[in-house]
Amino acid sequence: MAEDNWTEQTPEDAEADARADQLFQQAGIAEPAEPKGSFLLTILLPVLIAGALLIAGLWMFSGWLGI
Repeated sequence: MAEDNWTEQTPEDAEADARADQLFQQAGIAEPAEPKGSFLLTILLPVLIAGALLIAGLWMFSGWLGI
């Protein structure tokens, strides 16, 4: 079985990309913004906060649940 290079861009692909870029510029569609936050701020911190809130909520309701 022949190995295909899926990362290689063909001339047809380059032409389609150039046409899409031209259409986006004509329509006034801006380039996507680069992410400003780090992994810590965008993923890890919200997960830690949600975990802490879940633990605190279970702790508060454990007496009511009789645990």
